[in-house]
Amino acid sequence: MDNSYVIVLYIRISVEDADIGQDGKDESNSVTNQRTLLHDFLRQKKEFEGCTVTELCDDGYSGTNFERPSVKKMLELVKERKVNCIVVKDFSRFGRDFITVGDFIDQIFPYLGIRFISVNDGYDSNEYLGTTSGLDTSFRNIVYAYYSQDISDKVRSGKRTKAKKGDFLSPFAPIGYRKDEKNKNKLVIEEEGAAIVRRIFELAASGMSVLKITRLLNAEKVPTPSQIQNENGFYHKWWIGVTKEKMWDDGKVLSILRDGRYLGNNIYGKRMRPEVGQTKTKPVKKSRWIVVTGTHEPIITAELFLAAENNLRRFEHKDAAPLETHLFSGRIRCGNCGYALARCKSPVPKLFCDTKARKEGCGCFTEYIEEREIAEAVFHILRQYVRVLLDDGILVRQTKVNDRIVILRKQIAAYQGVCDRFQEQKADLYDEKAEGNITKAQYKKKYDALEAEHEDMKLQLKKLTDELSDLERRLSYEASKEQDLKNCLTSDILTREMVLEFVDCIYVFDKNTIHIKWRFDEKGVQNEQTSFDLLQSSPSRQAGIGKSETTPDRLCQGTGTYD
Repeated sequence: MDNSYVIVLYIRISVEDADIGQDGKDESNSVTNQRTLLHDFLRQKKEFEGCTVTELCDDGYSGTNFERPSVKKMLELVKERKVNCIVVKDFSRFGRDFITVGDFIDQIFPYLGIRFISVNDGYDSNEYLGTTSGLDTSFRNIVYAYYSQDISDKVRSGKRTKAKKGDFLSPFAPIGYRKDEKNKNKLVIEEEGAAIVRRIFELAASGMSVLKITRLLNAEKVPTPSQIQNENGFYHKWWIGVTKEKMWDDGKVLSILRDGRYLGNNIYGKRMRPEVGQTKTKPVKKSRWIVVTGTHEPIITAELFLAAENNLRRFEHKDAAPLETHLFSGRIRCGNCGYALARCKSPVPKLFCDTKARKEGCGCFTEYIEEREIAEAVFHILRQYVRVLLDDGILVRQTKVNDRIVILRKQIAAYQGVCDRFQEQKADLYDEKAEGNITKAQYKKKYDALEAEHEDMKLQLKKLTDELSDLERRLSYEASKEQDLKNCLTSDILTREMVLEFVDCIYVFDKNTIHIKWRFDEKGVQNEQTSFDLLQSSPSRQAGIGKSETTPDRLCQGTGTYD
């Protein structure tokens, strides 16, 4: 094979076993072992000489779901037809969800012409003509799924046992502490952070509100917990975005003031994952927490903790209404600081950035912007995108899919006719043997030849019917998406459903400048960013302003600017 044949070596180690970032390691030992195994396998196969080999690695990710950066990248390459072969150590490296793994191996990869090899399982999809080796592979995947659940239960039980003994089990120590070098399950005081913690408690006990404490910390440029962790060499894969401009906010201050670990206690089990493989956690009732007192040196006294707590109660809103979901909830942020915009409930709802309340001179916009104006501007630009997608995207794809479906149905009918004739030929052959016209040896030879041709024809027929089923499902999906797009054109206003379906995030820089990050599907304008002037984009504010020169074609290329 030549270098146009692309092989992806996929490597994964589970989150429980990951040791990345410890003792100066760049990757886990298991990753190195898997890499060695896979490269040795390729070297032993002459057919892979000269091929292009790409490595993708997920270090510290569970296999019970597919929310992994490298596996997502690999599947994107698969969709783009940039991969010919995938090689893994075993099925569980690709995933422990046997249903999803089976779908990929039995249906998706064969349909796309992707060869899949599992080295330790002795599996090569080329040897099974697009299907797994039956019960053996399916059973093995079931065992992997059961094993994952069993391991999770044992790990959870083991952690609870250790927590009851007073061991510290969180991956990172809270600000003011670090893990003991001799015993990673014990906390020792880290003085830089501890001084910040003591000051926060003293300010709260003196009568200062959380908002005032936040303003003071930002004004004095006191480093945040994540910045201190970074400076001390402790990092996590999700902290890559931490910058020098990271600010204190009410949540950070409150979490410190409510953290009983600063009294010298270990607290475990405040949140938990409902199911294996889920990344989101849910809060646990306080009565079910595991609290062990006197496990490490306290940073503050019980008296100071209670004084701060009593002062906090003065600022609590006892009858505060629950948070309401509004049109842009979770989808609109300040373009400067990146924090979610606050919403002012008034006869005319307005959005604003309240970072300026926590940090003076932050550079964020100071205006209150009417929610209606943003909605009109977003709706205006969305409708232009929709027209482009309907005219040049979805309808064209649907036509091509329909044409292919017509061809497939004709081919299936023809193949089915041939298969029926094979059955007739077998029956005729049997009659010839029964009448004594041919010997048993002649019958067996002719029957085996017919059976081989018949099996080959049935295999071709199955491939065609599988492709037809896939295209019909895709067509149904496209039809539902087309209806969603058409609803945008028939609607008079922007709805919450439209925002969730089409908008990834809206970044507001000032009263006139907004950037939108879209989330259109595949062939559309996925994750493209559009910048425009709110003044000219909102129909309610366009009186006396010339028509924009931005066209749908230009927008479809990625960015359009209203000048």
